[in-house]
Amino acid sequence: MFFADSIGFFALVCLVIQCGLAWIFAAFLGSLTPGRGVWLRSMFTAFVGLGIGLTAVSVRFLLAHVNVAGPDTLVEGTTQTRAFYAVYVAGKVLFYWGLVRGVGGWRRGVRPIAPWVPLATVGIGAVVGALVPTIEWVLLAQAPVVVGCCVVAVGWLRPRAGDREGGGDVGRRTVRAALAAMGVAWVLYAIATLDAGPSAPLRLPPLGYLLRVNSLIDLVLQVLLASGVIIAVMAEATRRSGEALDERDRLQRQLERDDKLRATATLVSGVAHEINNPLTAILGFVDGLSDPEPAVRDHAVSVVREQALRCRSIVQRMSVIGRRRALNPVRFHVGEAVERVVRGLAPQCELASVQVRLDVPVGASLVADATGFEQVLVNLLTNAVHASPRGGLVDVRIELGSQLRMVVRDRGPGVPEETRARIFEPFWTTKSVGLGTGLGLAVVEAIVGSHGGHVEVADAPGGGAAFTASWPCPTASLDDPAPASVPGGEDRATAPRGGRLLVVDDEVMVRQAIRRFAERQGWQVTDVGSAEEALGRIFDDGDEFSAIVCDLRMPGLSGIGFHDELRRRAPELLSHTLFVTGDLASPEAASFAAESQATIVTKPFLMPDLVRRIREVARTI
Repeated sequence: MFFADSIGFFALVCLVIQCGLAWIFAAFLGSLTPGRGVWLRSMFTAFVGLGIGLTAVSVRFLLAHVNVAGPDTLVEGTTQTRAFYAVYVAGKVLFYWGLVRGVGGWRRGVRPIAPWVPLATVGIGAVVGALVPTIEWVLLAQAPVVVGCCVVAVGWLRPRAGDREGGGDVGRRTVRAALAAMGVAWVLYAIATLDAGPSAPLRLPPLGYLLRVNSLIDLVLQVLLASGVIIAVMAEATRRSGEALDERDRLQRQLERDDKLRATATLVSGVAHEINNPLTAILGFVDGLSDPEPAVRDHAVSVVREQALRCRSIVQRMSVIGRRRALNPVRFHVGEAVERVVRGLAPQCELASVQVRLDVPVGASLVADATGFEQVLVNLLTNAVHASPRGGLVDVRIELGSQLRMVVRDRGPGVPEETRARIFEPFWTTKSVGLGTGLGLAVVEAIVGSHGGHVEVADAPGGGAAFTASWPCPTASLDDPAPASVPGGEDRATAPRGGRLLVVDDEVMVRQAIRRFAERQGWQVTDVGSAEEALGRIFDDGDEFSAIVCDLRMPGLSGIGFHDELRRRAPELLSHTLFVTGDLASPEAASFAAESQATIVTKPFLMPDLVRRIREVARTI
């Protein structure tokens, strides 16, 4: 018995270490098996079997040494020894069965197997271990099984198409090398045992030394095998983690797309709700434009113009959301603006039986966008009227100081704390269908924010809600401020003598509309459909123009590109160029407006306003 003498004590120490490592690897694989593949659970089972078998044989040979067990050492052939061997061989059979099953599941997919098969296999191993008389016979009995299992597993671990480069393949190659070396080692163990003699291996022929160090060899191969399995598992975990991150990013992108689609659907719904009514009125009266009766014709013209201006106002109100700049700051009487808004909402207040009480300092004025100021008050006052009970009271108070504060207070139910964070979101509303689209407060925040101010909502004393819009603009008292321009009023400023106007827009109807009105004001108009054609007129044909009107967004060379070409080739023309756009809220247009300081008019515009701005930038040629 080659473990029983003192020379083999080093080998016994290696055996004990091998036993401890088997349980460590089993514990590690056991911590990974929940939720993992069947092949990994088979590997866990294999190292559990190895731990059981090595524990049994380690105890058996510890008890075989006098310096461990004393004079009552275990000897070969006894019942106790056969019991240890039975456990050892059963554990080793379980190890190789789990190893082959794990490799098969890893490389070929796990196939169903009857539960009695592994139990019967382990049982046969236990019987064989109990029948053999010595450890040498134990080696010989398990050698064919070990070699056969290694050959099968090594074959399954051959390289194949689809193997991943990196850690996973390193793990496969490591396991394959360990199993190949293990098969060769057990062939040599069997030859050495037969050469030394299964019953009396006291001679030490050259191969006999393998039996002295076989536990050390097995320890190295076991560590190599377990390391390969762990490398493969970690590589697979890294791969799955990467795939999970990729899937998370894909879902995040999909969620962002879905959010954009929902936002777009909400926007379209809101725009349709707001603009369909005036469009319906326009379509309803457009036939009257050709009616032979002058009164019917005049009324149709009035309705179409009024509803078109209403559409323009809706577009401007929506486009202001997200913009942070004052559109047309002028000095105006605050009291007059407030009274004008209240008069306009008088029918609505009367229908709701709501009274409006004003508290406005006499002579107060503000430098701001007058239309935007009135729009803020309209929206706040409309919300207050809707929230008020019948017979209720709404207070509108203007406070002067370092800022002008517009406070609108109602006696309604108030705004719950949990909804205050969302009430300024576009299209978010608590009103019933048909009573609002959720744009009002979003527009309020955008307009006030464009002036550098802010809007707050709080509980009003005695109940209700109090909205406060603060305008950080210069305030003063004055007797006669400069009047703001009246929307829609015609400016009859004529063209300069010999004034030539170049209109650049890819929309034919827009060019024709500008040309028609400008020519009535005395302009000589040339219109082109692209920036490239306009540059050709200016630089190739040598045409001179008093003023240029150019759309910002066009196919091919955009208005921004046209501006850059003028700045490079004829910078003196920039001060006489007017840009028009319906998309000033886009990042590109907003950045261009901030950086270029160009004169920009937003669509839809009134023709008198546009021609007046053209006259302001025109030069004499």
